[in-house]
Amino acid sequence: MSGFDCHTHTYLSNHGTGTVEEVVAAAERLGMQAVALTEHLPLPAEVDRDSCFAMREDDVSTYLHDVAEARDAHPGIEVICGVEIDWRWGAEDYILKRIAPFELRLGSVHMLTDEAGNSWEFDHPDYVGGWYERGVEKVWERYLELWLQALRSAVPFDVMAHADLPKKLGFKPQFDTRELYGTMAAAVASKGCMVEVNTSGLRKPVGEMYPAPALLKAFCDAGVPCTLGSDAHVPSDVGRDFDIACALLRSAGYTHATRPTRDGDRVPVPLEELASA
Repeated sequence: MSGFDCHTHTYLSNHGTGTVEEVVAAAERLGMQAVALTEHLPLPAEVDRDSCFAMREDDVSTYLHDVAEARDAHPGIEVICGVEIDWRWGAEDYILKRIAPFELRLGSVHMLTDEAGNSWEFDHPDYVGGWYERGVEKVWERYLELWLQALRSAVPFDVMAHADLPKKLGFKPQFDTRELYGTMAAAVASKGCMVEVNTSGLRKPVGEMYPAPALLKAFCDAGVPCTLGSDAHVPSDVGRDFDIACALLRSAGYTHATRPTRDGDRVPVPLEELASA
C-alpha cells in the first residue's frame, strides 16, 4: 500500500458528515497506507458565532478519543491526528495554546480579518457580495497578506492547505500572477513546510484543483514538497480524484508526493506508485 490522504473532516467540523471511524474505514478500503484527520481548530465564539465553521472547543476531547479508537480498530493503516488551523489577524497566541495534541498541522486562511476584529468569509457562498464590494484584486492582495502573516508566525505549520482558496467561488486572479505566485512559493520554502494538491476544488464552483497549475509549478521550482488531500467532508470523498492530482503533480515537475507521518517524518512516494495504488 502506498496511498494516503492528508486532509479530511468529519461531522465534528459542524459542516461535514461522517465519523472518524467512517473516514478511516473509507481510507482503508482504498488500500491507503495513511490518513490524516484534520478537523478545524476551534474558533473564538465572536468569530464563529453559530459554531458552523470549526470544531467546538467542547468537542476536542471527543475528537482525540475517536481518533485513538480508530487507530486501535485499524492497525493496518497509520491514523494521524491532525488539525486545520484557520489563520486570523493576531491569532498567534490563541493558536499556540491549542495545538499541542495534534500531530499534523495544516495552515489555511478562510476569512479576511483585521486589527479591529472584522472578518469576512470570502469562500462562503452566503457572503459572495463581499467580492463585489472589495474587488477581486483587493481580495487577493489581502489574502496574500494574511497568508504571509501565517507563514511568518511562530505557528509550526506542516502543510499550507488549498493555497489559492480565494478562487473557490470562481474569482480567479485577473492580473499577472507571476509575482504573487513567486512570493507564495518563496514564503513556503522559507518556512520549510509543505503544500498540498487539494482535489476539493473540482467539487466547487471554480471546477479546478488547488493550487492552479502555474502556482504548483512555482512551488515545485522552489523545492517545496507537496502532499495530497481530498478535503473530504463526507467519507465517500476520501481519496477522491487522486489520479488527476498525480497527473497535475507530474505536469508541474514533481516526481514524488510527500507523505507525512505521526512522528513528523516525511516520506517521498513516487507518483507511479500512487497512480497504481
